[in-house]
Amino acid sequence: MMSDTVNLMLIWCLGLALGGFFFVGLWWTVQKSIRSAHPAWWLLSSLLVRMTVTIAGFYLVVSHEMANASLLRLLICLFGFICARLITARVVTKMTAKLDTPVQQVAVIEQLNPHEGSQHAP
Repeated sequence: MMSDTVNLMLIWCLGLALGGFFFVGLWWTVQKSIRSAHPAWWLLSSLLVRMTVTIAGFYLVVSHEMANASLLRLLICLFGFICARLITARVVTKMTAKLDTPVQQVAVIEQLNPHEGSQHAP
């Protein structure tokens, strides 16, 4: 009983990690593609990497040796994934709410990545 609870908590944490990877990766990709000369390349390659890692993670959860509870494990992992989406949205909203204009937002993003020059239109 206790090990089942611990396993389900670990599965929720895995879903949280997968969601964090997916949604923070999405935010990062959008920020990179805004300044990139080739935004389609960034978006497509990021989508492939994020989807591959996420699908592999969900597959590992479902293919665990306790086959009779795979739906429960999948739902708990999905719940962690959705929680990560909500957390990411809240953090990004708080970060950008402090900025008044899109110009300030771009300036802050450029400060976060000082090695890359801005390639957006003036």
